Amino acid sequence: MSEASEAGRPRRGYDRSANGLIGAIVAVLLLIFVMFLLTRLVQRDVADPAETIDYRPSLAEARADAPFEVLAPEPVQPRWRATSAEAGMQDGDYVWHLGFVVDDEEYAAVDQSTASAQRFIADVTPAAEQGQPVEVNGVRWQTFHEEDGDDNALVLRGGESTTVVSGTVAQDALIGFAESLQE
Repeated sequence: MSEASEAGRPRRGYDRSANGLIGAIVAVLLLIFVMFLLTRLVQRDVADPAETIDYRPSLAEARADAPFEVLAPEPVQPRWRATSAEAGMQDGDYVWHLGFVVDDEEYAAVDQSTASAQRFIADVTPAAEQGQPVEVNGVRWQTFHEEDGDDNALVLRGGESTTVVSGTVAQDALIGFAESLQE
């Protein structure tokens, strides 16, 4: 038989005793635990956006196909992890890109293209202002700095291609990266 309230109607809702309170707490804790497990499973399925890659196959492809001397760092610094590499035609121009994450916080890349220098520089360094030239391995590179951000770039205009070394690393590190580039 069901318990009746003072008015003679059956009681509705949960048991308002200590056992009811304990049951409610256990139910909430179980729900939190299930949500925690689901969150952990979903996090494992999401790929690390800064996953380290082997860029050598893309580099070999670019060096075989590009109409210019493709550059890549040699040697790669121990704290630098390759995270992106692309080679191929883009809007009718050949493009080579190799990107690195530095100490899991900063980014640096080398980009080369047969596109017009002005257009390519604007694409790779859209908000940058031109700075003073610097000498890298005996060659003058033009510097660019983003006024409102952390991005720096070095640009080398060549006969067959334009090379842009850019990133959030300090300019000295960017110059060191440019110095390590080999054909």
